[in-house]
Amino acid sequence: MFDYPNVCDKPEPASANAIGFAQFDRRRVSPDFRDLRPFQDDRRILRNPHKGWYWHYIDNGYLRDNYRVRHDHADHLERFPGLNHLYLRFDWGDIEKEKGVYDWSYIYQILNEWSEYDYRFAMRFVTYEGDGSIPFATPEYVFKEGARGYRLPGGRLEPDYGDPIFLEHLERFLEEAGRRFNGHPLIELIDLGTFGTWGEGHTGNGSDIIYPADVIKKHIDLSRRYFPDTFLILNDDHINHRWARGWDENMDLIEYAAARGMGLEDDSVCVRYYAENCGYNTLRSPWLFDKFYDNAPVVLEFEHYAGVAPEIFKGGFPFVDAMQRTGCTFAGFHGYPVPWLEREPYLTEYAANRLGYWYFLDGADVPRVMTGGCPNKVTLYVENRGFAKAYHKYSMKIRMVGDRGCFNQEVECDNRAWAAGEITAVPLTIHPVRAMQGEFMLYVGLFENERPIELGMKNGEDGFYPVGTVTVE
Repeated sequence: MFDYPNVCDKPEPASANAIGFAQFDRRRVSPDFRDLRPFQDDRRILRNPHKGWYWHYIDNGYLRDNYRVRHDHADHLERFPGLNHLYLRFDWGDIEKEKGVYDWSYIYQILNEWSEYDYRFAMRFVTYEGDGSIPFATPEYVFKEGARGYRLPGGRLEPDYGDPIFLEHLERFLEEAGRRFNGHPLIELIDLGTFGTWGEGHTGNGSDIIYPADVIKKHIDLSRRYFPDTFLILNDDHINHRWARGWDENMDLIEYAAARGMGLEDDSVCVRYYAENCGYNTLRSPWLFDKFYDNAPVVLEFEHYAGVAPEIFKGGFPFVDAMQRTGCTFAGFHGYPVPWLEREPYLTEYAANRLGYWYFLDGADVPRVMTGGCPNKVTLYVENRGFAKAYHKYSMKIRMVGDRGCFNQEVECDNRAWAAGEITAVPLTIHPVRAMQGEFMLYVGLFENERPIELGMKNGEDGFYPVGTVTVE
């Protein structure tokens, strides 16, 4: 056998663990910087409040049993990714059949049952259904007391939305509703529905009257008066169905609603007419959402799913495009939830985290920390990969754990300023007690009261996520 000085035996193959993927660049070389990107997890579906999917549980009144009657009521859909709330779209006449007699029992039954499974709720109070079998969405007594209305073919009865008697009785109903549900922790939002067919802000399938913007302002004012502490959402049809009022009057209405802190909803995503006559995302006026985005959550509602043709649905991509363009926090669909989930599991999963906020820790600057009352600055870099910002302020807490004990502190920051699609530098001021010195592991966590807000990170425990070691002197 020949002996060559520069030839050796065949080396052992490298193990899989030794292969580097170079997923992360070297963003910083500061000795105080901790790169947290290797600990991010964008595959796990998080369960966080005030964001996600919703289900039309009551769809236009008690007498219409879609989309709940054929649902297995023993199934509370815990497997549905990101299902946040049940949408209760019911009639004024469902609650107040007799003047001053309010029956909320069915609503409370729903709230009591489903809140046990960590669901919230949204409400719309409707005054006209466009259906002769439901003539008294506005209670019959209101017309008997002299409120104007319009008899329409098929037994339909539409109120005059600007009639003073109608508005007087409507105000008393909204006062009662506000007394029960304004600021209620289970109520995500109130969807302005007292004007228009199905509460959608238009008079189609009805009188087709073009009301002046001042009438819609009265409805806005009534709902805002009795729901000052709840997000109030305007349907875009209040604007888009009535450009015949003129540009100036509609723009004045837009500014009026925005100035009163309203959010915006479009409940016609992937309706065929808009799919064929508007942009890829099927939105009629995408720019409208920019007027309302800072105020309150954006709500998108998909067309009745069973009737959508494949060339309109396009695998759900127009819907996702609409979510992203508008900065959507809540998305829903007309249909039963189990068939939707079985047909669209990946679309549902994809949007579950991205609807609303979705937080990751990107890194942190962690210098040495001094005791004795000196303010110590730690800078956290938080990435929001969601479609929207958050509209609720959460509490940031830090925890330092070492051989010499544990230290907890709540620190001031406002997560509502963490913009979608951006990395935000979040300065945190730490004041450790004088007796603490040595090496500690620093953890951070975000909370709504005692409920942890889940981050897209590995290794979280009790809502806290490790940032790195810190030296306390």
